[in-house]
Amino acid sequence: MALGLAASASGQSADPALGERVFRDNCAICHGATGDGRGMAAQHFKTPPRDLTKGRFKFRSTASGQVPTDADLARTIVQGIPSTGMVPQNHLTDVEVQAVIAFVKSLSPRFAGTASPKAMPIPAAPPETAEAVARGAKAYVKGECAECHGKEARGDGPSAKDLSVKPSDLSRCPLKSGPAARDIVRTLLTGLDGTPMPSYYQVLDDDEIWDLAYWLASRATTPETTDDERAGWHVVHMHQRR
Repeated sequence: MALGLAASASGQSADPALGERVFRDNCAICHGATGDGRGMAAQHFKTPPRDLTKGRFKFRSTASGQVPTDADLARTIVQGIPSTGMVPQNHLTDVEVQAVIAFVKSLSPRFAGTASPKAMPIPAAPPETAEAVARGAKAYVKGECAECHGKEARGDGPSAKDLSVKPSDLSRCPLKSGPAARDIVRTLLTGLDGTPMPSYYQVLDDDEIWDLAYWLASRATTPETTDDERAGWHVVHMHQRR
């Protein structure tokens, strides 16, 4: 599955009718028919499904405040978001993914009013060594990450109780942005729109961002299935039986 398709392999534009059908058959049960996050199954989740009409997405490769690229949306659709009710929709064909992306973008005026977004370049990865991991611990302190995420990166920093969006337990794996250090780097560069998580672009040097990603990846615990993830699979299976 190619994760970024602005047009189909034949160069044709996405089929609006197909996109609407794919959304209705696979997404509306949680996100609602209009994409407002109030689908029939929304009540089953501790964290509500995203309101797609706002056009704000946490997991992007674009700069803070920008809309995601088609590749970003494809990655979320196909791979899902670990630990959440957004489970992988990897049964969709490339053409279906392309079509539903176009439909999702039609739900928010933010896409219509924004030029084609550009992905931020991810700096080349330095070697992942014990020294890099040790430097990452220092970068965690320099970035004042513990203020929200806590000294052990478990989401229990002194400011956590005052935040509307609870900081993530960064020892839980895989992280919502993805399982690799590169995914962590992408989040550190872009921030998470709609949350207190800022961009660290130009706050930390490129090597410091990679070192921090290596340190965070080294702290990962054994993966656990969350209640929302179980609910997501339950909704998928029940919906498929209809």
